[in-house]
Amino acid sequence: MTSDESITFEQQSFLVADCGSTNTAAALFDVVEGSYRLIARAIVPTTTGRPWFDVSQGVRQAIQQIVEITGRQLFYEHGVLITPQRADGSGVDHFTVVISAAAPLETLLVGLFEDVSLASARRAIRGTYAREVQQFSLADNLTEQERVIAIMQNPPELIFLVGGTDGGADKRLLRLVEAVDVGLEMLTDSHRPSVLYAGNRTLQQQVQTILADKEMVYIAANVRPTLEIEQTAEAAQVIDTLYRDLKIRTMPGIRSLLEWSGQSVMPTAQAFAAGIRYLSVMQEGPVLGVDLGSDSLTLVAADVQDVKLSVRSDWGMGRPLANLLNQVEPEAVGGWLSFEMEAADIRDFIVNKSLFPQTIPATETELLLEQAIVREMLHCAALETLADWRWSALPLMKMIVVRGSTFANTPRLGQVALMVLDALQPTGIFALALDRYGILPGLGAAAAQNPLLPVQALNASSLVHLGHVIAPAGTASPGRKVMHITVESEEGRRLLEDERAFGTLDVLPLETGQMVTVTVQPQRGFDIGLGSGKGTTMTFPIGSGGLMIDARGRPLRLPKDEIARHTLIRQWLMDMGR
Repeated sequence: MTSDESITFEQQSFLVADCGSTNTAAALFDVVEGSYRLIARAIVPTTTGRPWFDVSQGVRQAIQQIVEITGRQLFYEHGVLITPQRADGSGVDHFTVVISAAAPLETLLVGLFEDVSLASARRAIRGTYAREVQQFSLADNLTEQERVIAIMQNPPELIFLVGGTDGGADKRLLRLVEAVDVGLEMLTDSHRPSVLYAGNRTLQQQVQTILADKEMVYIAANVRPTLEIEQTAEAAQVIDTLYRDLKIRTMPGIRSLLEWSGQSVMPTAQAFAAGIRYLSVMQEGPVLGVDLGSDSLTLVAADVQDVKLSVRSDWGMGRPLANLLNQVEPEAVGGWLSFEMEAADIRDFIVNKSLFPQTIPATETELLLEQAIVREMLHCAALETLADWRWSALPLMKMIVVRGSTFANTPRLGQVALMVLDALQPTGIFALALDRYGILPGLGAAAAQNPLLPVQALNASSLVHLGHVIAPAGTASPGRKVMHITVESEEGRRLLEDERAFGTLDVLPLETGQMVTVTVQPQRGFDIGLGSGKGTTMTFPIGSGGLMIDARGRPLRLPKDEIARHTLIRQWLMDMGR
């Protein structure tokens, strides 16, 4: 690259819009003193519903707020975005859109066995915004007529057919396909769903023959070619493409955004995964990302070699929140509270929040209840996701990053950290960060135009670094010594030397921003990722939340006695700077 090319490359400006189901945000990035910086950000209500029914209106409103903040002209007089940037400084070079506002792809799963092909199909649809609305299998005891009626009464947008290992001659799967075919015949053309077959490869031709007169039939590699092997990537890619074509591209107002951008719109989950991948490269180690939205919950685990993505459209802090009550009892949520609350009141709060997702806590009681809901939901979702990823426990991470309005609007950063530690129960030595400005998906999507953008913007403290956490795995009786900690400054001056006992949670009093060297020596039976009783020395900056020592053990155990539990949770809140 020549010096002239380098200058042109560095001078590009970026405007990123992130359209969620509840809020739409816009962020402007430009070069300041030779490096990309977040210049301004604005957030407004999403306009996919009444009275607008036009996703572009919310984007325009958010961009107009950036115009008012910066004084930088971004629109022509007739309301079209100015691209590329002009010599007078108006406009932007690149406009990128990420979207999670489109409704998930409603999917009917059809397969043979719950714990084999159907389990693999579920993992495939979790690669994008898709929601299982019903399933047909050998275990459902439905007649062919009942299956046909079910399709007629509640037509899905996608029928996902799986089952059988490659080379098998299982006629039972063909009978399910024939029932689907009859159901499709009963639907009008406007209601006919797409069909994806990812089952026994030997039966592909017969399935195509049965569905020969149907439009929108796709074939992908068998998700379960053998009982021991799972391959969901090809099917997941087809489903993601269908989501983009059937849901995003048909959103009212999307055409003008596509014209401004000049490129395809990326689903927020995939863009978030790209942003986490960049962070893993910068951190030189694995990074876990959590995106808790209104209508979905996304988990991403990335390192230099691999990215794992799980999108749960049945979880979220908005309309899907009521689904939590199908998974756990209200008492489970109450178990994270520092005060007594009736199960009926917890249930009512969850239902009301699902009906009015734009509401925010008005009292401290509502705030703590919402945080308790986050803990239980994230804990349950993490357990299911770890099982999907074939992980027995959350592996060691270099960093954990969270985003979403529930985290961003939490009044104290210590409360954000405590929610993450309680719900995920990570171990080792790792950094915690908050994407308070909601820029990670946009940076991940815009990286295709300029990979310097996410690297430089993230290095410029666009994330809120909550601090590092030391959390050894192990259990012991309360009060037993867990580890010895020494903290030194860059100059070698000893800032702190102390021991920590089992069951304690502390934030060490260190100045934010200073670079420190921390030596940790755990006792036998406790592991920070190197083996029982093995210590290490690390150097890192102190984040805004300080250096957090979580010696509560793993797995985290709460007292059964209600008074003792309330007292302990209150103490944790105080320890983390309530």
